Amino acid sequence: MPRIRTAKALSRRIDLQYFKRPHGLRKAQIVLSIILSAAALLWLLIHRAVGSQNVYTSGPLSSAHAVFGAQCALCHVKQASFRAHVSDSACLSCHDAPVHNIRQAFTPACTSCHVEHEGNMRLAATADSGCVQCHSELKTTDGKLNFDAHIAGFDKKHPQFAPMRAGYVDPGTIKLNHFVHLQPTVRGPRGQVQMQCSDCHRFAMREPWPYSVATVQPATQMTVSVGETLEQQRKRRDVGSVASAYALPIKYVNQCAACHLLQFDPLIAEPAPHDKPDVVRAFILAKLEAYVASHPEVLRQPVDANLPLDEEPRRNILRQTEVLASPTARLASSPQQWVQQRADVAERLLWKKNCNLCHAQTEEQGGVLPTKVKAVIPMRWLVNAEFDHQAHRMMTCTACHSRVQQSRATSDINLPDIAVCRNCHQQAGRSVQAADGRCFECHSYHDWRKEKPIKGKFDIAHLRSSHAGPADTQPSAGKQAE
Repeated sequence: MPRIRTAKALSRRIDLQYFKRPHGLRKAQIVLSIILSAAALLWLLIHRAVGSQNVYTSGPLSSAHAVFGAQCALCHVKQASFRAHVSDSACLSCHDAPVHNIRQAFTPACTSCHVEHEGNMRLAATADSGCVQCHSELKTTDGKLNFDAHIAGFDKKHPQFAPMRAGYVDPGTIKLNHFVHLQPTVRGPRGQVQMQCSDCHRFAMREPWPYSVATVQPATQMTVSVGETLEQQRKRRDVGSVASAYALPIKYVNQCAACHLLQFDPLIAEPAPHDKPDVVRAFILAKLEAYVASHPEVLRQPVDANLPLDEEPRRNILRQTEVLASPTARLASSPQQWVQQRADVAERLLWKKNCNLCHAQTEEQGGVLPTKVKAVIPMRWLVNAEFDHQAHRMMTCTACHSRVQQSRATSDINLPDIAVCRNCHQQAGRSVQAADGRCFECHSYHDWRKEKPIKGKFDIAHLRSSHAGPADTQPSAGKQAE
């Protein structure tokens, strides 16, 4: 007859009182648990007694805050504990952060974007989630929007750059043909030259401008040093000190003067100053008056006030003194008349040929000076984003500005579109062997150009001492951003 095994029969074989009987290993486990718990409590009490707060840290500080060391209470303004969260007032006591937008409907806490105790990292390198929480469904206090209301990320859902959108109008007022300037046959001050992008577009003034010094120049046309303007400055804090992120301004005296010489009369070696029409007229009259006073024999030479423009002095090349004569030429009866006749020819050359080459202006009528349109050359095309040319110096200019070599119209906008940038910048960054494409790469939440100065309140002892007093552990809240 087969043997029958049931669960009930098997359970009767188990001694249910085994745990009540003494056992050496079980006793050692209990003793060890008590000892370790007591040691952990004693460790906490010792740190408490000596004032050390290392026990509470959840990780190393960022490089910007590493100097705080173990002074948790400098940011965790309450008594240090696991629940002493950093408030905005603690951040604002050292950073008077400008408001993001006066019409923003929501203001996130500082720590929701800037997460500490993540190691040696830049706190400005924030996650996209901080930006997308508002910009995926953008709302404003007045209901008006100046930006795309639905942005999910640079390589996911991001609008085309504003200058590259249909209907965008170039705000520049200076006429320029890039195609002509990049030809190998362009005439320079000492013969034919092959111009490079860096001849005019630079980000630091390390060497002289190659086309800044004309053969003869008045003081008003000497090379000038131009500092950063507000438009060139970046909103973020990490502005490089080696070179500007944006190109230096285009100035006639720096980039143009050697080739586009404003010679107005073959008798006068100095070119006219690059200035307002009334200043130019005064310069011409003064030079001609001085010349006729020292060379009275010129009154016996006829002056032609009706020469066609192609027979007048060429704008780029200084010419030797010569007599301009034709059947319509006539002698001047006085020095004043000679000066006026020569000035009329000179002004016609400048207004209609030299100045008109680059500047839009009104016509001169009845002795009334022409009015020039104010020169405007944008220095920043993407005004709501940051771009650093210095970080892209390993690339050729035409790698991104691919259309510039064929650009003949002044109105051409020779910027790369968003597809060009997406070739290298992706949100996954290094994990996909690409440059970072997170929002912080191009956008800054705070415009630090508007930051207000903060008066420091800590000395070295406060920052580095492990025994900071109550006054030291309670920094006063700074002024809230307006």
